[in-house]
Amino acid sequence: MLRAFRFIVELFSQRHGIVAFVFFLVLGLLMRQAPVPVRESVVSTALSTLYFPAQRIVSAVGHYKSIVQENEQLKEENARLRLETYHAREGLLELARLHTLVRFDDKWDYPIVTARVVGHNPGRFLTTMVINRGTEHGVKENMPVFSMNGLVGKISKASVNHSRVQLLVDPNLKLSVMDRRTRVVGFLESKDGHSLTAMIPAHAGIRVGDTLVTSGLGGIFPKGIPLGTVMEVRKSDLDVMRQMDVDPFQEFSSLEEVFVMEKDPDWIVKELLDE
Repeated sequence: MLRAFRFIVELFSQRHGIVAFVFFLVLGLLMRQAPVPVRESVVSTALSTLYFPAQRIVSAVGHYKSIVQENEQLKEENARLRLETYHAREGLLELARLHTLVRFDDKWDYPIVTARVVGHNPGRFLTTMVINRGTEHGVKENMPVFSMNGLVGKISKASVNHSRVQLLVDPNLKLSVMDRRTRVVGFLESKDGHSLTAMIPAHAGIRVGDTLVTSGLGGIFPKGIPLGTVMEVRKSDLDVMRQMDVDPFQEFSSLEEVFVMEKDPDWIVKELLDE
């Protein structure tokens, strides 16, 4: 079929008009004399020969559109699977964090409220944050807030559905601490809103690497919640005290979930707080 088509094209391209006229005249006479099946076969062959290039082009365009559409569908499916993978990974990490909470819950005889961090203070240093639990969930002011790594701070203001947490690095928060090894009590504070400093009696023999925990004094924080590690010990303005830099166990900027301990202040301390 292709050869016949090329022959006809070459015939007209060479401008052999007379030859072409004679050719088609003879072909027409032969077609009139030929049987019907032969004529139908010749016509069908001629039409298929003429339409073949167009059919090839239409088929190629349709195939290209099909490939483009399939490629777009594969891209969308890949994006969806990636998103599902990210969600599954985050779910596993959250499950591991909540599993660790179970061990915390067994240490103290107080109910625990799980909360998610939804905001931070806009200042230069991170001293407060906002969680998505409030009085509707049993959260009240001065309740301890901790994470899997240790103490985070306390509730400074409780609304219906949200609460503000005062972090350990807030200069306005001071708490009683105890060296886990020597059992000597001191206090912890932040003077610059960034780093933690502890003051403990000089006779305690505090060493670098010691762990500080809450002492239980003051009535707000229960005894034994981890705080941080002693990084440096130096003399203070008072000869009877030693000043030390403390590296907190908790990285406050990376907090995602925290746990509020439903512990009200002891009645003596609460009476003083209300004055």
